[in-house]
Amino acid sequence: METVKQLAAAAPVNFDNSTPDWAGVEEVLRLTGVAPADVLAATWCQLSHANIEALVDSPQLVLIHPGGVLATVGKKKMLGGGMKFEGVNFGQVRQFGPTEYTDERGFGKFCVEFAAAGSMLLGRLQWAWRGKRFRNNRDEVIAVAEERDRILGVVSSVLN
Repeated sequence: METVKQLAAAAPVNFDNSTPDWAGVEEVLRLTGVAPADVLAATWCQLSHANIEALVDSPQLVLIHPGGVLATVGKKKMLGGGMKFEGVNFGQVRQFGPTEYTDERGFGKFCVEFAAAGSMLLGRLQWAWRGKRFRNNRDEVIAVAEERDRILGVVSSVLN
């Protein structure tokens, strides 16, 4: 579990972050069968399963492992009491790649999208950025893009 904590601590925090319950994260890893030593990278971002740009998902700790993507904050579900987590199974992925969304009002997202057969969206990792008015936000936007590119590189090394 220390490996996961170290990877999470080393991941840059841009605009997306959360405070995980580490005991809960450990429980999620156990439930999903992901060994902490198998985690290749950690990042703070959102995992969305809907192809709707207006939706805003909560930031989570996202772990990349050889079998896929696992997103959680280590908390329990409101109803049912089970652990709350979601993911993308790399066994279903037929296509993946970077994409970007920008709004002229000064915010946007850098994403990695995963698609199954028939180009069905399996999930989208997204790192949001928000610019401040009357300010050069280039460094902040580049930092978010670099984090997306770092995770894309890890995913590419697993899927290619």
